[in-house]
Amino acid sequence: MNIIVCVKQVPDVDDIKWTKDNNLDRTNMLSRLNQNDEWAIDYAVKIKKQFKDVTITALSMGPMQAMDVVKYAIAKGADKGILLSDKLFSGSDTYATAKILACAISKIIKDYDIVLTGQIASDGDTAQTPVSLAQMLDIPDVTNVVEIHNADKNAAIVSQKINNVINMFEVSTPCLIAVKKPLKETYKPKIDDYIRAQDVLVNVVNAGQLDLKREDIGIMGSPTMVYRAFKPEFSKNTVEIKDNISKQIVELMLKVNE
Repeated sequence: MNIIVCVKQVPDVDDIKWTKDNNLDRTNMLSRLNQNDEWAIDYAVKIKKQFKDVTITALSMGPMQAMDVVKYAIAKGADKGILLSDKLFSGSDTYATAKILACAISKIIKDYDIVLTGQIASDGDTAQTPVSLAQMLDIPDVTNVVEIHNADKNAAIVSQKINNVINMFEVSTPCLIAVKKPLKETYKPKIDDYIRAQDVLVNVVNAGQLDLKREDIGIMGSPTMVYRAFKPEFSKNTVEIKDNISKQIVELMLKVNE
């Protein structure tokens, strides 16, 4: 059984920089693994513990510094790692990103049963990449997953939560599952895990190896365009309340709702 876990390196929210094209400048930016993707790794490892022949491949797209999240995924329990890294990938929106990931899965990995992703990425919060990837791979998908009850080479049984309603699905494999809730227990890698991860050779793949054209990826291949990006500024006013506390609170609440 082969599981692919898509992992993304996202910027630290306190260290965001922008390029002149209104894209995130990830060069020398403080980064970390996207939280939802770490949950996806945990689910993959949980499945691996239930069966003998399970191989987990961590797949990421980004600059070479994204190697850190691939290695971290391996330290948590993944067996292999693939990093899609090329300057031509820079500026890719969710559509172009899904196209690159789908191409890598089809051409490099080929044989897989389950693709696990996080529901959202903290640097975009669109939840578009997982469903786009499933469409391009022509496989069924279930999003907003809060529990994977069972998974094997034939099917997966999962619970999906939308608007406080729980739906249970059985989906045939190969399939894509996007998770939005962590396991109750997560594994934190130890020193020996990091040492093992450093010895695992990660396959670095560029656009040429995927036969991707410049006009189909990156900014040129992205149908969406960010016209303006900014960091919101927050301000707050304080009011001192001394007498008639209840009355003043009600009056303030009414003003806020006007």
